[in-house]
This record gives sequence, structure tokens and C-alpha cells, in this order.
Amino acid sequence: MTLKPYTADDLDQLALRILDVSCQLRQMSVVKRGTPELELTVHEKKALEWLAHLEQWAADARARLQMATIRHRGVRAAGKISGGRSEGLGARD
Repeated sequence: MTLKPYTADDLDQLALRILDVSCQLRQMSVVKRGTPELELTVHEKKALEWLAHLEQWAADARARLQMATIRHRGVRAAGKISGGRSEGLGARD
């Protein structure tokens, strides 16, 4: 699999797609609730597997973002401590 850099807009677009699917499911539940005698059969296992994969993907992506945030804060803090110098740790003047 190829890692693709995601922007905030990419994440928003993905979230909107997920919300669109959620909206479809909610619309179906309204119809089903209003007409309980309608029969609806679905491949539940497949949908639940996809959802589990999506949940895992989101958890992994969130962990990567948290690590990147921690690294970014560390670099900024190190820059403040060293007075903005770009020297590595342990470098001597």
C-alpha cells in the first residue's frame, strides 16, 4: 500500500463521504421503522468487516498524526531552548 499525504481538506472530504453513508443508513432505518413488514436482507458480515477496517485505519491515522504533533512540538521546543540554532543535541560551540 502507498502512503498518501492527507490535508485537512482530504480528511474533511472523507468525513463527508462517511456521513453520507451514515445518512443513507438513517434514511433506510426511518423507512424500515415506518413499514416494519418490509423485508431487508443484507450481507452484514461484509459491512461489519469493512467498518472494522475503517475504524482501524482511522485509529492508525490518528496515532500517526499524534506522533507527528509530538515531534513537531519537540522540534519547536528544542529551537526555543537552543535559541533558534539548528545544531544537533550535544553539539559544542
